[in-house]
Amino acid sequence: MSVHFRLITLTAVIFACFNLFAQLQVEVKDGAVAEYNMAVSPMHVLDGDAARASEISAAIEKVLDITGYFKILDKRSFLEKPEVAFKDVNFKSWLNVGANGLIKGTIKGKDDVELELAFFDVAKGKALIQKKYSSKAALAKKSAYRFAAEVIKLLTGEEMNFMFSKIVFVEKTGEKYSLVVTNFDGSGRKELYSTSKTILLPEWSADGQKIFFTSHEKNNPNLYSYDLKTSQIKTVSAYDGLNVSASAYPDNKTIALCLSKDGNSEIYSLDTMTNELKRLTVNSEIDAAPSVSPKGDEIVFVSGRSGNPQIYRMSLSDLNKVERLTEQGNYNQDPEYSPDGTKVAFSGRDEKYQFDLFIIDLASRQISRLTQNQGKNESPTFSPDSKIIGFSSNRSGKSKLFLSNVSGTKQIAVYSGEGEVQMPSWSPAETN
Repeated sequence: MSVHFRLITLTAVIFACFNLFAQLQVEVKDGAVAEYNMAVSPMHVLDGDAARASEISAAIEKVLDITGYFKILDKRSFLEKPEVAFKDVNFKSWLNVGANGLIKGTIKGKDDVELELAFFDVAKGKALIQKKYSSKAALAKKSAYRFAAEVIKLLTGEEMNFMFSKIVFVEKTGEKYSLVVTNFDGSGRKELYSTSKTILLPEWSADGQKIFFTSHEKNNPNLYSYDLKTSQIKTVSAYDGLNVSASAYPDNKTIALCLSKDGNSEIYSLDTMTNELKRLTVNSEIDAAPSVSPKGDEIVFVSGRSGNPQIYRMSLSDLNKVERLTEQGNYNQDPEYSPDGTKVAFSGRDEKYQFDLFIIDLASRQISRLTQNQGKNESPTFSPDSKIIGFSSNRSGKSKLFLSNVSGTKQIAVYSGEGEVQMPSWSPAETN
């Protein structure tokens, strides 16, 4: 059941029985891109930390791997040692292991790090990118990300910046709920807030400096904000009943949210500076889970007005202009706009009564399926460049944080802590 609609039970609203024959049938998309065989040679440590060198190589591999464009070759097959200088590379030995491309690097220093990285076209036998970076040790991995982004741009023509962002989620460990933020790859875990009361639906402000979330700390599902610079928590909305599902407008002061203060669950906009509240939906059925478009001119949301939860889109300049986006399936939830405004991701219950991930292309209205026969998959969230999707999945037991490319051909677990990962939300780019 959707988190958003599960909350509605607090107001004693129950949906009608589900139609067993209206389940989603869209098949998983086959990958259309032939993988490029990439060899990432272990870093040659000139002077410094071997563990950091290994971390940098792994970081480059992970970034390339999750795009779905690259097949990372097994290091055990490599014929050439890492200490071979850039100018002395034996390209025949790399051709023999099936490499199309080769990344080599050297690292020097412990506190202040000098990093040199090169990307070679193996068939052409020459370096296409060669860069030197100087940074503090803690920032060396970001230098590696910048290099990886250059390689991706060169080979695919696509700009990607997901590697410079963060993901926030709720981690439930026993009776403890924690608001947790990590780097995109699950590293750098930081616990922002924890309580024995339920925490729900974290979401970033437009500038990435605050996180909105709902907590039952005061025995009502109130909406709060956490300031990442000051660590201060402030009450944003505390009406009786639901105060959930914040979604930021691009003006960085207005949010859409779901309130049940008037009895039924409806969607409102709230100016967080003036506290001016405007009701956006008026319907006898439940409206919930708003996601504001990148331009701030529309929202997508979940509504039960058709008899069961479906995804709708509404113009914010004409509130009477509402269209239904999903026709298949009888329980669709968790809609989120892609930052480029071209897609909406959502989770839907399939014919096996499992939740899976889907993407609507808004231009063609085609729906593609990302997950199938992989447990429960919920809360899709787009990276700031719209290239990767984060989500929670229990496919391997407890719920973990996963990443997928938008075709669904590459999916990896990036965080598995002590607890269950719930409701991830991806930050804007370059979040500190």
